[in-house]
Amino acid sequence: MSEIPSSRPRVLSGMRPTGKLHLGNYMGALANWVKLQDDYECYFFVADWHALTTDYANPSRIKLNTLDVALDWLAAGLDPERSTIFIQSHVLQHAELNLLLGMMTPLGWLERVPTYKEQQENLKGKDLTNFGFLGYPVLMASDILLYQTQCVPVGMDQSAHVELTREVARRFNSLYKCSVFPEPEALFTPTAKLTGTDGRKMSKSYGNTIGLTEAPDSVTAKITSMSTNGQRIRQTDGGDPELCPVFDLHKIFSSPDVTAEMQTGCRAASIRCETCKAKAAEAVCSVTGPIYEKRMQMENNIEQTWEMLRAQSVKASKRAEQTMVEVREVIDLSHELGETGQYFGKREAINEGGPARAVPVEPYMYNMSSLLFNENEWNSKTESEQKKSIKTLWIHMVKRDIQLKFELNRSFDSIERELEEPAITPKGKRVFNDSSRVDRSATQEPEWFFRVPAKSFEIWVLLNGFNDTDRLYMDGFVIPQKVFSQPFAQAKKALKKDEKIPVVLRRDGDRFLLSIHGSDPVDVTEMRGNYEPLQ
Repeated sequence: MSEIPSSRPRVLSGMRPTGKLHLGNYMGALANWVKLQDDYECYFFVADWHALTTDYANPSRIKLNTLDVALDWLAAGLDPERSTIFIQSHVLQHAELNLLLGMMTPLGWLERVPTYKEQQENLKGKDLTNFGFLGYPVLMASDILLYQTQCVPVGMDQSAHVELTREVARRFNSLYKCSVFPEPEALFTPTAKLTGTDGRKMSKSYGNTIGLTEAPDSVTAKITSMSTNGQRIRQTDGGDPELCPVFDLHKIFSSPDVTAEMQTGCRAASIRCETCKAKAAEAVCSVTGPIYEKRMQMENNIEQTWEMLRAQSVKASKRAEQTMVEVREVIDLSHELGETGQYFGKREAINEGGPARAVPVEPYMYNMSSLLFNENEWNSKTESEQKKSIKTLWIHMVKRDIQLKFELNRSFDSIERELEEPAITPKGKRVFNDSSRVDRSATQEPEWFFRVPAKSFEIWVLLNGFNDTDRLYMDGFVIPQKVFSQPFAQAKKALKKDEKIPVVLRRDGDRFLLSIHGSDPVDVTEMRGNYEPLQ
């Protein structure tokens, strides 16, 4: 069954596999991810390649940690039916795009990322003087852009990575004059203050975590033994709940009534700390208990979870490949031969009702498109049909390569009408185009006749198609305003208002000459197949 495209905004996020998750991971990201599934097209991945940036010397636990993370995600409510949940290293396009974007990302951009120096200071026990650690923001940008993501759920401390991703997308689109990558927006995750069992930030490196899928008895024991930050030495002493890490748990997990009761009782010394801790443990376990039970069930059939991850990674690969086809195309690394074949003397003719066959092309002939018509079909067309066919080929070319700002209906009946409206280049220049088939009635050398409206254009695109014995050609000339402005202005004065101006293109040996309403011919040979003015 083919996938139905989603109209919802696309979201992507991931976690490095460092083992089972704790409450800080849950409240900082995972709980929000579960909610996002209702309103977004979600992609969530285990970032095992990212883990190698710091754990490259000892990768033995990465696969085990990957499973731990995936099990916790599923137990907490991520749903493979509603989200794509996959492993980064199973989607090879992440590495391909990382390499390509790394070619064009300035070194200074990476060195200024705040977390680069912060992690070097915080992880002093590891050698981080490696290319992978410096370049991990490019890999992160590749993760996001690979799925043409619109939104990235992050905390405020990760906003610099989203901004770098936006800069990379902007640079790519600008360099290659395309719009492959949208600039993703940060979707800031609301995070409450959640301290560890010792009052510091909850972190595995501090050994002060409460596991998301930890057994309820263990969770209760940890909360019961938590420090109250040196308050209420005697039972009759009042305390300040805002200074107590246990009260942080109440604010997140307890009901408003219980939270207010604990706050009042602490200040008035009307409840014991043991009671406060027991209530906090009960509230936390009401959330983590069902998650723990679901994880225990899934651990009994770990192969099913692994196969799900593999299948979801294949699904992610298909979506990633859609993006990479566009990326390879715009940087001329596509897997198809395309127009390059014309420089080697022949290419395939398009099949329009008859058998396709190879058509020889003279080495000097630069063609507008890699598509040519079947000769019998071409000869059977009227002049009007031939002109429309030439314009159809140009439509294929401009939509793919030149990125002009218009969208054309491919119906033959509407092409002529729609092309009367000017196209607009990425730099805002107005483009007129017309097509003509060869005419040999007046001379042995081929001539093409065009009719240009007496309107203001910065560029003309003159398309010419012709057949010579068994050779079928399509060619094009891109004429900038400086070439036609003066004779065009003179022709407008000589003709009636709104009358179209006749333009003739004539081949003279190896040269091509352009004449506007009988003006002296101008050599436009160098403008043949030169699309630079359209960029």
